[in-house]
Amino acid sequence: MKENKVITDIEQLTPEWLTSIFKNNGYLSQGKVSAIISGNSLEALSSNVHSLELIFSDDAQTKGISSKIVIKTPKSNSISAEFYGKHEVNFYNLVAGSLNEMLIPTCYDATFSEETGRSHIIFENLSDTYFEYELLGWPVPPLKRDCEKTIDCLAELHAFWWDHKRLKELSKYALVFYIYKENSFNEKEIFKWFKDQKRTLKRFLEYLGDRISNKRKKLIRTVFSLYPQIAYERITKENITVIHNDAHFWNFFYPKDIDNEKLKACLSDWATWSIGVGGQDLAFLIGFCWYPERRNLMEKDLVKRYYNNLINFGIKNYSWDDCWYDYKLFVFFNLYKIVLWWGKNGPPFIWWYALERVFLTIEDLNCIELLGIK
Repeated sequence: MKENKVITDIEQLTPEWLTSIFKNNGYLSQGKVSAIISGNSLEALSSNVHSLELIFSDDAQTKGISSKIVIKTPKSNSISAEFYGKHEVNFYNLVAGSLNEMLIPTCYDATFSEETGRSHIIFENLSDTYFEYELLGWPVPPLKRDCEKTIDCLAELHAFWWDHKRLKELSKYALVFYIYKENSFNEKEIFKWFKDQKRTLKRFLEYLGDRISNKRKKLIRTVFSLYPQIAYERITKENITVIHNDAHFWNFFYPKDIDNEKLKACLSDWATWSIGVGGQDLAFLIGFCWYPERRNLMEKDLVKRYYNNLINFGIKNYSWDDCWYDYKLFVFFNLYKIVLWWGKNGPPFIWWYALERVFLTIEDLNCIELLGIK
């Protein structure tokens, strides 16, 4: 039986507590954790991440556990402490156990306290064999070979859950678009969310003033008027899956051994996982993050690579035209992410530059035709 204790401060960690956790979860059949050596601590926008090294007793018998671990705790302020923490814990307890090895970090424990609204997640530390581009200099993008590994990882994850029989069960817990509550995968909640975002858009455009043109203001108003019905109809059809919902290049770990073709990229930070369309992750990864020069060099090749991977994993009744349509359709949703982040006082250095990239993607791909406008 799992421990109910949730770690809220790294100073609360003890060898005895970790020994109990590992034994309860099947990672330590004999022996104990003898000592904990503290490593680096990183502060992200919504969480704190601590690296630790463990020393086990000489008689320890471990199964699939590394001596280097990471513990993640959401920050105590804002919605992230409760909703994001609980949501990511749900992912590791409900979804992650079914996935193939090395597509996500191994999770040793994920616990949420209903009483306090706090949570912790304990992972393996991948730093010996994997690297993060964020640590090499965000927002510099990955090299092409690593972009391809990113695409391969997403395709394999999406293919595994593609129209899976458990999606209906998981929809009770999944974050749909960005509706921050459970049991929200229904028409009433989805259209209420879109309506709320339209109200935020009005304030957003008032704030922007003449920082963007009237032409673009008209475009975004048109999107917010016509898109909700089209998006709802798409996510309630077939060809849906579990998606990450925040799949930018800096949430991936990349193999240090670039010559080993068998090593896969590994996707972390599942605090906003959802059920939806694979194109949502692609549109955010590429259409949100890149300016035209780089996007035009690699965009179609990467989406095509994703589609070919799906076919190789056995996905049927999904054409290349379907895949390209989904990618273009959810480029629009990137506008909602920007408005949402602004409405929640997100840092301008994220949403302001992204706004330009998203507008350019919509214009370059003529996405507006998907709304019935020529």
